Amino acid sequence: MLPVGYFPCTQDPPDGKRVDRLMDELFEQAELCEEVGFDGFYFTEHHQQADAYLPSPVLMAGMVGMRTQRIKVGTCVLLAPLYHPVRLAEDIAVIDQATKGRMVAAVGIGYQPDDFDAFGVPIKQRARRTEECVEILRQAWRGETFSYPSKFHTIENVRVTPAAYQKGGPPIWLAGWVPAGLQRAGRMGDGWIADPIQSLAVIKDYATQYRAEAKKNGRKPFVVLMRDCVIGDTWDACVTKSAPTMTTHRWYHHYGAYVKDDYIKDVKTSDDLTFDIAANDRLIAGSPQQCLEQLLMWKEEVQPDYVMLRMRQPGGPPQAEALADIRLFGEHVIPNL
Repeated sequence: MLPVGYFPCTQDPPDGKRVDRLMDELFEQAELCEEVGFDGFYFTEHHQQADAYLPSPVLMAGMVGMRTQRIKVGTCVLLAPLYHPVRLAEDIAVIDQATKGRMVAAVGIGYQPDDFDAFGVPIKQRARRTEECVEILRQAWRGETFSYPSKFHTIENVRVTPAAYQKGGPPIWLAGWVPAGLQRAGRMGDGWIADPIQSLAVIKDYATQYRAEAKKNGRKPFVVLMRDCVIGDTWDACVTKSAPTMTTHRWYHHYGAYVKDDYIKDVKTSDDLTFDIAANDRLIAGSPQQCLEQLLMWKEEVQPDYVMLRMRQPGGPPQAEALADIRLFGEHVIPNL
């Protein structure tokens, strides 16, 4: 069975809800994901955002780990340049111990200036800081005293205790959406996370580049396919509820994140990007049977080792509908993967 992780929306919906209610909803979603067969529950990271975006993915992963028994918990992704690597290693090791080895550490270099400005970290240092962080995490999780010639921190004769529960530490997945990122993932990562917005042809090409780099560096490739999902009883029901997903994708398109391909060659402005266009070999959308057929197509074409789904966007759907979507997917799609 192809394992499926869940990637929640961690932004306060624009309906006056308090952040504590948002967190209650996340815990409720995580518990249901575990019940209906999802493999993991993962948090992303941004800072200084007006929509109450939760900024602590490692902490959130740990809290979900204490509310669940089986599913993996982790980050997807934490912004590695913003952390002192030793403290990050300690926090993740504690969660890995508390969850008996269910922690996954997925990291990225970041891209929003506000994230870096909040911590006084120069955004131009993000790639090298991330590479150092990955190297230091791996050394720290051995539980032995070590030193590291960091350009950004003083790390001499330190020892992280407790050691991680998993031998060698949790897997480190790296996001990479440009050639340098794909090379970094292949050179250093235990897995590569595809972005959720590009079409099949683009992701297939990225996966080929990543696998070649991983094999060149003696690493076993591990592809994490991230997709946005709109599921409903019928296609028409999905079209009706697609507005939050399309707001997100039009934002990406407006800021140039979409790679040009045959699907969007006639899309002149972001307003021209319709649900039907975005759903074509890009979203996972439709009835459970349609979602299953699409995922099986992605499975055959890209051969992912893991699927990460985002099923709720800023603005919706409401919690009751989000829970219904999780159950519908878990009960009618996951068993057939």
